[in-house]
Amino acid sequence: MADGPFYQRIADDFRDQILDGTLPGETKLPSEKELEQRYGVSRIVVKHALDVLKAEGLVIGRQGKGVYIRKIDRLVRESPTEYSRTPPPRPPTEREYASNRDEARPAVAERLGIAPGDPVMRTQYRYLAAGEPIQIATSWEPLAITGGTAVERPEESAVTGVTARMEAIGVRVDRVGEALTCRPATNREKGLLSLGSTGAYVVLIERTHYAQDQPVETCDLVYPGHRYEFRYAFTVT
Repeated sequence: MADGPFYQRIADDFRDQILDGTLPGETKLPSEKELEQRYGVSRIVVKHALDVLKAEGLVIGRQGKGVYIRKIDRLVRESPTEYSRTPPPRPPTEREYASNRDEARPAVAERLGIAPGDPVMRTQYRYLAAGEPIQIATSWEPLAITGGTAVERPEESAVTGVTARMEAIGVRVDRVGEALTCRPATNREKGLLSLGSTGAYVVLIERTHYAQDQPVETCDLVYPGHRYEFRYAFTVT
């Protein structure tokens, strides 16, 4: 095992075996007492190691039965090769959302090419499958563009989807950009995505829609890191 705290070494050991398939899904881990003896550590060290693996979504505790390798059916996000101007079909998931007028914070203002404090429409989403949260998102649109129009509130207009809504008010979206990063989950994200209290991480996609190089909407799409596979395909010319 690598250098570092003993609990982290134990977590690293099991993580490697889980990710390379040595320990498949539904495998039961040794008991805490067995792990104490195997690694020559205290019960609290073993508990910390298991907490790390639980937070990462790799193992799950079952009341009275022990700790098992979690069998994960990963959700797939295919990278779009093009965006449509027609309203997209509703995804086969449950969702919650709320839209409110807000002031653009500096980071959002920079992404939208507006001044900090300028009015925006902020819409927050949470998507669920079988009652389990699988994604959250926050969208910001400059009210200088949509304010007072029929599409000001994204989920309350006759058309849905950024490109279709903008088209409805004469704004032609011609480019969409995405930037993908991975980082530790914030406390808010842990709560909304039902992640563990420590060690949880998320995949963040910052997506921005442009009309003639003018940003008209920007969005943070946040995915639980252990649940998703991201696929990209490129044409070679």
